[in-house]
Formats: sequence, C-alpha cells, structure tokens
Amino acid sequence: MANFFPRFARRGGWIRWCPGKGPPLVPASRLPASESCPYKTCLSAPCSWQPSAYQQSILFISSHPQIMVASLKRSASSEISGLAQKHQKSGQQTPYEDLLQLLDKREPSKRSTEDKGRPVVYWMRMRDLRLSDNRALAVASQQARNQQGHLVVLHVFSPGDYRAHDRSPRRIDFVLRNLVDLRTRLHSLNIPLYTVTFEPRKEIPQKVIDLIQNWGANHLFANIEHEIDELRRDIRVVKLGRDHKIEVDLFHDTCIVEPGKVLTKQNNPYSVFGPWQRNWANLVNSNFDDYIESAAECGSNNEDAKTDNIIGKLFESEVPSFIPGFQLSPEEIKAMKEHWKEGEQAAQDLLQDFLHTPIKSPSSHQTTLTDDAKSKKRPAAVIEYSTLRNRPDLPGTSKLSAYLAAGVISPRACIRASFGAGTTKPVNKLQVDRRDLGVGVWQSELGWRDFYQHVLAAWPRVSMGKAFHEQYEKMVWEHDEKFFQKWKDGMTGYPFIDACMRQLKQLGYMHNRGRMCVAMFLTKDLMMDWHLGEKWFMQNLVDGDLGSNNGGWQWSSSTGTDSQPYFRIFAPLAQSEKSDPNGDFIRYWVPELKSLSAKNIHDPFHSLSKEKFEKLNYPKPMVDHAVVRKRALARYKNPGCSDNE
Repeated sequence: MANFFPRFARRGGWIRWCPGKGPPLVPASRLPASESCPYKTCLSAPCSWQPSAYQQSILFISSHPQIMVASLKRSASSEISGLAQKHQKSGQQTPYEDLLQLLDKREPSKRSTEDKGRPVVYWMRMRDLRLSDNRALAVASQQARNQQGHLVVLHVFSPGDYRAHDRSPRRIDFVLRNLVDLRTRLHSLNIPLYTVTFEPRKEIPQKVIDLIQNWGANHLFANIEHEIDELRRDIRVVKLGRDHKIEVDLFHDTCIVEPGKVLTKQNNPYSVFGPWQRNWANLVNSNFDDYIESAAECGSNNEDAKTDNIIGKLFESEVPSFIPGFQLSPEEIKAMKEHWKEGEQAAQDLLQDFLHTPIKSPSSHQTTLTDDAKSKKRPAAVIEYSTLRNRPDLPGTSKLSAYLAAGVISPRACIRASFGAGTTKPVNKLQVDRRDLGVGVWQSELGWRDFYQHVLAAWPRVSMGKAFHEQYEKMVWEHDEKFFQKWKDGMTGYPFIDACMRQLKQLGYMHNRGRMCVAMFLTKDLMMDWHLGEKWFMQNLVDGDLGSNNGGWQWSSSTGTDSQPYFRIFAPLAQSEKSDPNGDFIRYWVPELKSLSAKNIHDPFHSLSKEKFEKLNYPKPMVDHAVVRKRALARYKNPGCSDNE
C-alpha cells in the first residue's frame, strides 16, 4: 500500500495546511483531480490548505519547513451529529460524544521553535499492540521526526482496571509476551518502550501527564477505546493535558469504520446488524482510502536517543514476566505459548494461512481430521469458510481473534488481505452480501466486531452490565451454584457443551459456534443469568473483548441488540450433531467418550444401555431440554414473572 500520509493528504479525509495563508479552502475531495495539489507540488511552493471547521486535527510539520500536514482523524462533527443529535435535544450525551466534542473544541495547535528537540509520547494500550498500520503511532512517529525529537512508547499496567473488567490471566500473559516482542523491535529503531504500573486506576490520567512533563514532552498520542471507563479516563487526560499545555491527540484505529459514521436516515445509530452492515459495506466500498488504507510505518529515532540524559534511561525499562494477581501456572504458560504465539509475524502467518492455504492438517485443538477434511485437493480455508465456520471439529477458521482483540493485527490489514483471496481476479470491495462466498462471510464477521464497538459507543449502559433490551432486567433467573459449576467444568452430561467448556478452560479459547451453544444452554436450559457466563468467559478468554463478548452473550440470551428471538432456543443434541457430525471434537475434549461411535457419542445416556453408560464415568444430562425449554419460553414471554405466576 502507498504511504498513509501522502495519499490521505490529497483526499477529502486528510487536508494539508500551510501556515501564514488565507482563509480555509474547499476540501480536497471537492476539487478536480488536477487541482488537488499532489504532494510533490507542495515541495516547490507553499500550499494554502487549512483544516476544515470540523477537524480533530493532529498537526505535524513535514520535512520541508514550509509545509504542515493536518492528518485529520475522521470529521468529528459528522460523528457527533449522528450519535449526539438525539441526546443533545434532551441534554444528554454519551462519554464517546463528550470526548469527540472535547477534542473538536480545542484551539488549533500552534507550533513554535520551542518544540524543536522535545520528545513525543505514544501511549500504547491493550488493544493496539503493533507497529504496523497503527494510526496514532504513525502520526506520533512523524511528529517526532518533524520536531527533531525522540519518540517514546508508553504502556501502563493497571491491575485495578484488570480486576474491574475481569481480564483473564491468559489475556494479560498474551499482552506481556507481545510487549516483550515489541520492546525488542522498538529498541532496534532506537525507541524506548517504557512500562509502568499505576494504582489506583483513578489516578492514571494525572500520573500519565506527570510522566510526560518529567520527560519534557508536550504531545501525547493514543488510539481511542470505546468502553465507558476508558472514555472517561481519556476525557480526563485531555482536560489535564490542556491545563498543563500538553496536546493530547486521539485517533480512531480500533474499527474499520469508527462509531458514529454508520447511521439511519434519521441520523440515529443502528440497533440491528443487517441494515447496519449494508451501510457499513457501502461506506467502505465508496471510501477505500479513508477506511482501508494502511498507516505509515513507524520511523526510527536517531541513535543519540540511547544516550540522551532523559530518554536514554527509559531503555532500561523492562516488561514484567507477570502481573501480581494474574499469574498463570507453568503448564498454562507453556500451553499459551504453544497455541497463541506472540508477535505481528505470528498474526500475519495465521492470516496468510487462512486466506491462501487449504485445510491440510489437523488443528492442534483436535485429534485427527474427519473424512470430510482428508480429501487431497481442497481450496484455501477461506473459500470453505461459509460452510466450515460452524464446524469446530475442523480447522476452518482464522484463529485471529486473540490478535485482533489485542491489536496485534489491524482489521484493516485483514480486509486488505482478503481482497486477493480465493480468486484469480481479486475483487477490491467488501462482498458481505454474498453468503455463499467464504471471503464475504469472513468479512461480515469482521463487521460484527465493528458493530459491537459501535453499540458500546452509542449505548454506554451496555458497558455497565445492563441488558440492551431493558425489559429483561426484570428476568427471574435460577440460582444454583452446583449447576453453574458443572457448566464451568464441562460436566453437564451434554457432550458437545462439555467439549466446548473444557476447550475454554484449557486453551482460553472456544470456537464461535460453541460460544453460542454454551451461552444459550446456560441462559435458557439452565435459566441462569447471562452476566455469570459473560464474566466467566472474560476471566478465561485469551481473546476477551467487552464488545464482542457482551454482544455474543446478549445475542444468545435474547437480551441484546439484534439478538436471537427468545423463542429460538438451540437444542444441544441437534447442535452437537450438526457441529461435530463424526464426534472428533468431542472425543478430543471429552476423553471419557473417545471409544464411542459417531452414532452414540452425541447422546450416550439415551443411546447406550445403562450398564455401558455407567462404565464411561460420565454424568447423565443435568436437565431435560424439552422440559426446560418450556420454562424458558414462559419466563421470556413475561419477564419478571416466575413459573408460579
């Protein structure tokens, strides 16, 4: 891909600006191509571009002293208008809207000779652990070069946040291992990675500003996070930065299309995925440069950074091997390293294998391939994704969820790579409307990831543990600790449910089909609160992400946006037979049943004699699905009523 900044600088989303010129001109997108001032022409004459009135600007001086480039993160006013209009009429705004407006109302940056030689700080969070295609990092790197200062990368450990958000030790371990890899790569660029632990979490904004002041920096860059606590933290950081004359600039990087861009005709956020996805895809397909273009690579510091009186000492900072309270056992550490390798290259390898390599060997998450996967000639895995994505017995998915959740790879990189997959004539557009096309279905799954981030931003109550459909706050749930423990341990007596739960417990991962099945089993067969399952998943998943995890649980429990209708309840036996027809997945994760045939393995309690079943040392089904299904239908039909009312 072409360099991020020059291409964006001559299109509508990014506008160049030169000091000392007249009033703002029309956006680049409104000029004929011949008048859009190619980047090279700015080198010979000052450009008269200025930022639009709707900017959230990140200003930096280019290598030519006459040029400034305003790298606009999406138009703040358009984002705010969509999400905020309804709330503004009633005097209410979401934290996301508050943050965007706070950034939009700032005075334009006024650079001076005092900036020369001062360091620039990039705050790396838990979900942007990469150097490639990282928007905030790219601009921070350019800013440092332009003012002839050094770039510093900061990462803050916050055990208080981890506890409050139920971060799993596996997720923390994955973050730490990726930071170790990043530290090595950053040091090769003469850039320090400074890690620090701050407690209590409410003091993080002030302590970050204090660090920046101590380093002599006056510019902080970071990527926006959409959870309510993180938004409020960043609002505080921006305000403190303003008070201390530190410019804080935040970028949209997590989503392909940032929240507030995909709106109904009434300028409201969508609560249903189908129409949201159509508009999302149309927006991306008509604005590739805005949404898919890769950010520039991070440049290097000068070698004297390592001997600088202040910056040089930061190279001594090391990444801890664990965070107290979030340790893994030696066995768990070994398993995590084996199944979830750290680093951007590992993510790229998984992506390329999925897009271009046939299913040719068993996944390490199973034992042997079924007959369906043994054919000699198969297309690339992504081509079969539309049919195999619901088969946990086959290695038919990308296994990129942990890398996307931690930002080790960007969703934009995934979309760009998918355009050339599975065809001799690459189609450079999203094809989410093609449910028969593996690439299109996979792109749609990336869309779900965006959608749930949009939900977090538009309806912050979701981040606060509330059901999207508020009538289900009154739901009467069962409270049975023994049943809940059996569900967690994979001892329900339903083999497919148990296999999925044991996979989660051992690997910190569960196939997406399994996630839906076990969630519906807990919330409708056992009639237990979806919050319990959501919390258990977050405490165990290596790919734990509030948006996707909460969205998935509320979808399965019929309490969320665009969720399953309450009367649509998965039958555990039917799902088992469809998802694992030969029983290979069950045999691997439930070894008590490994001797059973495909005919008997899905329901051994009813398909075997009493004597044979008892020899398996496997529990009988804890509930009768046909019976508990009726209970669930009655309670969902009348939330707040118990069975006796």
